[in-house]
Order: sequence, then C-alpha cells, then structure tokens
Amino acid sequence: MRLRRTRVPQAVLAITDRRLAWGLTQDGVALVASPDCLHIGPDISVPWWTVERVGWAAPTLRVAEIAEVEGAGRVHLWELAEDHSLAATVRERVTASVAWSDLRTLSPAGEVRLVGRRVPDQEVLTWQAVWQAGTDPSDPLLRAQVDAHLDSLRKSIG
Repeated sequence: MRLRRTRVPQAVLAITDRRLAWGLTQDGVALVASPDCLHIGPDISVPWWTVERVGWAAPTLRVAEIAEVEGAGRVHLWELAEDHSLAATVRERVTASVAWSDLRTLSPAGEVRLVGRRVPDQEVLTWQAVWQAGTDPSDPLLRAQVDAHLDSLRKSIG
C-alpha cells in the first residue's frame, strides 16, 4: 500500500510559524494552527487565550473571541474546502489554554465566569472576567466583587 502525501498549498507555506494543522477555506484563505495562535492568512492571527468558544459542524469552523460579556465577542465563520486536522487542533489548543474556570454568583444579583488562561512566555495565568447575560459590568458594586475574586485567585493560584 502506498501512502499519498497531501501537497501543502503555497498559502499555507507562507505562514512561517510552526504548523500543527491547517485548512483552506472555499475561497483559498489559509487557516493554520500554530502553538500560540490561529493564523488567518499571512497577516491576521487570533491567540488561543483570546478564544471563548469553538464550534465545528463540517464544513464550517466557528471561532468566537472572548469579550467582556459572554457571547458578545467577534465571531469568525469559515467554510473549509480542506481540513487537515484543523478543527480538532483548534479545539484542543483553546481547551489547553484554559487552566482554571469557575462561575461565581454576585450579590445582589448576577454571575461572572472567572477564567485563568495560559499565555505563551508568561509564568502566571492571565485572568479574565466574563460577565454573564443580564449582569451589568458597569455596576460598581458588582465590579468590586469581581475585582476581589480576581485578587484572591491571583494570590492563591497565580
């Protein structure tokens, strides 16, 4: 039995970062997963620690970036003509960037998800507060509670 190697398109080779997986959109845009980010063509990259959620329903890859309020971040949708382990690798890299996550109830009402993310070349976690729908991030009382939670996490976890 002879193995056939897939010819890697020039658009993928143009990305000089180490390639873990790749795909091509229907219109020829190269998507390349590297150790630190998702490259979108040669000029745009989305670091793993900035991604809130990933979805895959062949042939569509969905990547939602994190925002202050859950679900409010920029959403990228790509129709893949070729998927060379890209979807699985993107999910794995985003999941691996999350070191700690917990949903906290705030008083008098509301919730916030506190997320500690691994960022390349940083020893300590980067902490993110993701406000849940219906919780006002501009409320000073709620903001003070979230700040206190984050301070405590930074001291105990890093």
